[in-house]
Amino acid sequence: MGAIKTVNLIYAISFLDLFAVGLTFPLVGNYLRDIGASHTTVGLISSTYSAIQVLSGPFIGGWSDVRNRKSVLKFTIVICALCYALLGITRSIIFITAVRCVLGLFKHTQSICKAVITDLVPLKEQNEFFARSAAVASFGFIIGPFVGGHISEFENGFTYVCLFTGMLFIINYGCACYLPDDRKTTKHGELSWKMVTNEFKKSIKEIKDIDWKVHWDTFLLKFLLGLTITVYFSNQAIYLKETFHLSQKHIGYMISFFSTVGVISGLFLKKIDNFLNTDIYSKMSLWFGVLALCFITLYLSPNIFIFMFFLIPLSVAASAMRVTSMELMFQKIEALHRGSFSGASNSVMSIARFMTPLFTGLTSDIFNEKSVMLIAVVPACLGVFVSIFTKTKYTANVKNK
Repeated sequence: MGAIKTVNLIYAISFLDLFAVGLTFPLVGNYLRDIGASHTTVGLISSTYSAIQVLSGPFIGGWSDVRNRKSVLKFTIVICALCYALLGITRSIIFITAVRCVLGLFKHTQSICKAVITDLVPLKEQNEFFARSAAVASFGFIIGPFVGGHISEFENGFTYVCLFTGMLFIINYGCACYLPDDRKTTKHGELSWKMVTNEFKKSIKEIKDIDWKVHWDTFLLKFLLGLTITVYFSNQAIYLKETFHLSQKHIGYMISFFSTVGVISGLFLKKIDNFLNTDIYSKMSLWFGVLALCFITLYLSPNIFIFMFFLIPLSVAASAMRVTSMELMFQKIEALHRGSFSGASNSVMSIARFMTPLFTGLTSDIFNEKSVMLIAVVPACLGVFVSIFTKTKYTANVKNK
């Protein structure tokens, strides 16, 4: 199979993967609430999943390095298919937690797909192919909540959605079978363990080698962004149901709407950037300010229509901040160290994704679900102040020189 055909197959696998995840992602939190889980328990399960994802990533990556990508991808897809099917046939919170832990361990389809692209595509062209893969996969997450919301309206709808999700993973397994076997399997198990441990050592070394006195602001802003955005993403389904009493079908519409606005705004970010025509720190403070105002207005929204209206600038700002934060990071470092900084940046975002669900769950139980939106205002406002402070410091250093 030619490289282009293989990459197109990877696009299809990425799409089906996020389509499948988009089916169940908006439903799990509310399903747990329906069977008696507290907000804290839901947050703990979500945080545990994120933590296992972070820890298992290097293991799965190292395994795919020493075995062919195809074998590892097929194995992980089969495990995911089984786990998602099991989610739909139980009402045990403990069992669901165990299944989510297994999913956290093996659900790395997107990262393996990226690894396949790096195997096939020249370095200079990889960003273009990554962008295409992300765009195709994002479309899957747009239609997933829409379809999943409709199916969930039937009696035992959650069970049907989970079984449908498992079926999509089986289809993905069939797609993975057509990938070429272009890597040899190692005969030494100890080699795999050595490579995995080297991945961890490399990650730790990357973090240690960073000059934190120079780059603390970059990673702090990235962390604050992770906290701000994750507050909404980890609570949107439960918030919409408990605050506005939406059905799962309409929650699916809202999530698909938010994702669609994000994709469309991503196409116009270059024009927005040209219109602003300002320095990177001013853009960061502006977008953090927009995020803070959006979360305040979402908290104050008296009905779903006003809430939906303010989701538009929130989605635009979130898309802009992802790009602007990466621009800030790469602007301050040499090309030689960009890989290390990118890895450290991902680790910082992972920590934010791990912390947020548990903290917001506790807050919801102590106060109420609506108070969650105000939590996001705090890191957003801190982001504004850090951006302004850093700009002032940077401007003063330039004048002194």
